[in-house]
Amino acid sequence: PGVSAAFSSPLLGGVPVTHREAANQVIMSTGFGKNYSIPALQSYHEEQTAIFLMAVGRLQELSERLIQDAGYPEDCPAAIIEKASCPDQRTVLGDISNIAQLAKEHQIKPPSTIVFGKVVQVLHGKSHGLVNSVDDSPAQER
Repeated sequence: PGVSAAFSSPLLGGVPVTHREAANQVIMSTGFGKNYSIPALQSYHEEQTAIFLMAVGRLQELSERLIQDAGYPEDCPAAIIEKASCPDQRTVLGDISNIAQLAKEHQIKPPSTIVFGKVVQVLHGKSHGLVNSVDDSPAQER
């Protein structure tokens, strides 16, 4: 059995899914449910990591619903790991209020894994923009 992309992709992008100082639980969801619906969203908890697979195509709508319907704060850290484990892997960092715009600016495409929660800042700090690894400086500061 393989390791789910929900756990391996964030790690490859320098985002642990749990960390004693940031999150003690993980929720995982698809971005598109049956008949392209958005699955039911879990309420925000500050010690929770939310991971979405197959959601880059509706990231703006997802982010808005997480804020409006699930109570996520607008400054909740967010990351997108595109093409995890491939030579052209990219990681984009931001927060829930700007991650969709950053994805557009950097032309992020599937396959991508999206992570929301404090774990995004554990290794990357408050960097925003495109990074290639935790050792790289952000390509674009925000």
